[in-house]
Amino acid sequence: MVEMIIVCVIMAMLMSSIIYRMTSRQGRSFDTAVDQVGDLLMMYALRSEHSRQPVGLMIDPDRGALLLMRRETVEGGTNQPLWKMDPMVNGVRFPDFMSMDDLEVRVDGDQADLVEWPLSAMPGEDRPLIEIELRHEQRVVLLSLSPHALSPQRQEDGIESAPVREPEDLDTTGRWQEDW
Repeated sequence: MVEMIIVCVIMAMLMSSIIYRMTSRQGRSFDTAVDQVGDLLMMYALRSEHSRQPVGLMIDPDRGALLLMRRETVEGGTNQPLWKMDPMVNGVRFPDFMSMDDLEVRVDGDQADLVEWPLSAMPGEDRPLIEIELRHEQRVVLLSLSPHALSPQRQEDGIESAPVREPEDLDTTGRWQEDW
C-alpha cells in the first residue's frame, strides 16, 4: 500500500511538471507571435511611407497566417492589380493552439475582414488607425498602429508598454526655432 502511494505521488509530480512545461510553452509561443505581428505592423508602416508600390495586410486562413502583401500590375493588357506576398518579409504563422477567432483586426474602430481583400495603404497617403487584438486563454494583447507612427503600441490587460507620443505642431507652439 505504501509503495502504491509513493508511485502515485511520483506520478502526480511528473504530471504537474509536464503540464507546467506545456502551458508555459504555449505562453512563450503566444508572446513570440505577438512580437512577430508587431514587427509585421512596423514593416507595413515603413513600406506604406517609403515604398513606391501599395502595400497591404491580409489573413490567410488556410495557413493560419498574417501576411504583408504588395500590389503589382499584370502586364499584358488587363492592367488589373495583383496582390502578391512580399518576398522580403515573412508572414506571421500563428501557433497551432490559436484559431483565427483569437485574432481581431479593427480599422478606425470598425472590425475588418482581411481574408478576402487586403487592408491597403497607398504610398504617401494617410493610413487609418490599425488595431490587432490577439487572445489566448485569459490574455488579451492589443497592438495599435496609429496613422503617423512607425511602430505599434502594445497594450496588455489595459497597461501600455510605452507612452504614446502625440504629434505636435511646432509652429503653433512657438517651438519652431528651438535647437534639436
